[in-house]
Amino acid sequence: MSASRGRPRHLRLIIGLLWIVVLGGLVVWVWQQGLTVREIMRLVYDYVVDNPVAPVIYIVIYALRPLTFFPAMWLTIAGGSLFGFIPGLIFGLIGENVSAQTAYLLARFFRTDVDGDGSSDRNPRIAAFRRLLVEQSFPTVLVLRASFLPFDLVNYACGLLRVPWLSYTAGSVIGMLPPMVTFVSFGASVNLPKLLKRSSFSPEQLIDSTQLMISGCLLVVSAIIAYIAYRRRKVLAAQAEKTSAQDIN
Repeated sequence: MSASRGRPRHLRLIIGLLWIVVLGGLVVWVWQQGLTVREIMRLVYDYVVDNPVAPVIYIVIYALRPLTFFPAMWLTIAGGSLFGFIPGLIFGLIGENVSAQTAYLLARFFRTDVDGDGSSDRNPRIAAFRRLLVEQSFPTVLVLRASFLPFDLVNYACGLLRVPWLSYTAGSVIGMLPPMVTFVSFGASVNLPKLLKRSSFSPEQLIDSTQLMISGCLLVVSAIIAYIAYRRRKVLAAQAEKTSAQDIN
C-alpha cells in the first residue's frame, strides 16, 4: 500500500519540479530580454493577428495560461480586440473554459491526500465548504464565478476540494458569462495595436465610443449580477457554518 501511494507522490513531485524549472526559465528569459508586460502582449498580439489559424492559437494560449499564472482578464480583453465582440466572445468562452479545466485538473493531480484519510476535513470550515460544494456544487460554482472572484482561485479551489466535474463545468460556463461579456466588449472597444505600439494617441484613435458605451452598460449589469451573487454567496457560507456547527454539536 505504501509503495502504491509513493509512486503518485513521486510523480507529482517530479512534474511539479519540472513545472517550476520551465516557469523559472521563462521568467529568466523574459528578464534577460528586458521585456515588459506591454511588450509581451504586443508580441503575442502580432503573432496571433497575422496568423490564419489565430482562433486556434488564441485558445491554445488560453489553455496553457494557468501554467504561467498570466491574468485571464487580459487575454479576454485581447480576444475582443483581436476578433471583435461576437467572435471574441465565442473564442473567449472556449479558451476560458479550457483554461478553467486545465487549472482544475492540475489541482486534482497535485492534491496530496488520499481518499478516506480525512486529512482535508480537519478544518471545520473547509469541511463545511467542501460539503456545500459537493451537495450544492452547481449553484455554488455559478455564484463563485458570477461574484468576480479571482479566476484561478476558484479553479484551483474546486479542484483541490474535488467538486464534481459536471457541476463544476456547467456552473463555470454559465457563471463566467457576465464578466466575460463585459471584458470582451471592452476589448472590442479598444484599438489594442495602437495602445501597445504607440506611446501617444488621441482618444478618437484608441476608443470606439459606441462599443465603449455598450461596455459601460454591460459593466453595470455585471455589477448588479455580482452583487446578487455576493449576497447568495453569503447565504451559502452561512448555511455551511450552520451545518458545521450542527455536526460539531
